[in-house]
Amino acid sequence: MNTKTTFLRVIMFISSVAVIMTVMGCPVPQPQNTPVQPKLITEPITGGVYYLYVPTTYQKNKPAPVIISCHGTDPFDVAAYQVGEWKWLAEQYGCILICPKLTSTDGIFGAGDIHQLLRDERLIMTILGQLHYVYNIDRRNIMMTGFSGGGFPVYFVGLRHPDVFSVVVARNCNFNRHAVDGWYPPAALKTPIMVYYGQNDPPAIKVQSEAAISYLKSVGFIVETDVLPGSGHERHPEVAMQFWLRHWHGTPPKPKSPNTIEQYISKVGNYIDFEVTSDAGNRNRKNPQATSNFRSNRGG
Repeated sequence: MNTKTTFLRVIMFISSVAVIMTVMGCPVPQPQNTPVQPKLITEPITGGVYYLYVPTTYQKNKPAPVIISCHGTDPFDVAAYQVGEWKWLAEQYGCILICPKLTSTDGIFGAGDIHQLLRDERLIMTILGQLHYVYNIDRRNIMMTGFSGGGFPVYFVGLRHPDVFSVVVARNCNFNRHAVDGWYPPAALKTPIMVYYGQNDPPAIKVQSEAAISYLKSVGFIVETDVLPGSGHERHPEVAMQFWLRHWHGTPPKPKSPNTIEQYISKVGNYIDFEVTSDAGNRNRKNPQATSNFRSNRGG
């Protein structure tokens, strides 16, 4: 083993330890007071398990958008945490939320094993296929997103199915080029992608997020990026939500209870303007004294 290899392994180990320590202290600050609770369901074909949240505003005669959110490294981030992170926003915007239990999301010692990714892909696509028979799904608006180690299936599954996922959003995510390159069709280049992470995220997350951005841009993707000022390895799904609303097919939904937005901001911080949907040029946060302005770098 040469000196360079040894040095790189030491750096990876130190970064992994930093991720462990940070993620262990990564709570779910989002509001949990939704009118209904998610269901834990076993998918009969694959035997996989997932959480399903259906908003109270769901109506059979109105297609509902769908959020697929991939958890990070088990046990530090699990599917139940993803439900807690997203269900308030799902209720507010009338989205069906799916949070599967996955096998390819080890962001500490894993690197996006292809066999595990294919297994997780089968579970995710099977769940979506079955839901089409049970619910009226808005096939034009389905977001693939994930946190931390969930980046592996986000990039792999999301980019392999541009006909299914309308946007792909990586939140503080791990990335491995070898688990992406050559696995997606040319049509994926048209998929809107956002990659963001915290200013104080662990080095491994910063480096891999920047690697994802660099790779995606180099092969022709248009990528929107952001570094959240003052934030660490923290949960900010509202940034992904606003990105999705700006790339909505049709008229973007309005929040169910706009007067509760301040409650949300008081819990998670003020990183976006919930009133902004399609106006990409107006992205100042409501309380600029609390944090700097929302910065978005698009394209090259």
